[in-house]
Amino acid sequence: MKKFIIWINISSIALVLLGIIHLAAVPVVIKMFSNLIAEQFSTFLFMYLTAGIGTILPGLISKMQVQGLKKGNKTSRNTILVCSVYTVFMGAGAVILMADNPFAYLGFVIGISLLIPSMLIRVGE
Repeated sequence: MKKFIIWINISSIALVLLGIIHLAAVPVVIKMFSNLIAEQFSTFLFMYLTAGIGTILPGLISKMQVQGLKKGNKTSRNTILVCSVYTVFMGAGAVILMADNPFAYLGFVIGISLLIPSMLIRVGE
């Protein structure tokens, strides 16, 4: 169980860092897509920021649930499982839609690395 908790911890932190990198890239992305009309640009910017925040949140939530896992809390395990499934779906979508983006693959791999231990860990038994 301890190895699973360590792996969940590492994956959660990696997910938060990936989201921070995504948000930190906003100034670069703004320059790349400055030729869009105002409505398209604001929509794109909103979606880009939302994707970054949507990457950070499951990482933070999973990280906060680790203490509950250590105490054998089933709700903590289930919360991490939901966050990992969300991350895998988000990562798979990113890979499908942005196959040339290495960060899409990184997000998918981090999601898988969070999903596997959250499925295998046994708590409260």
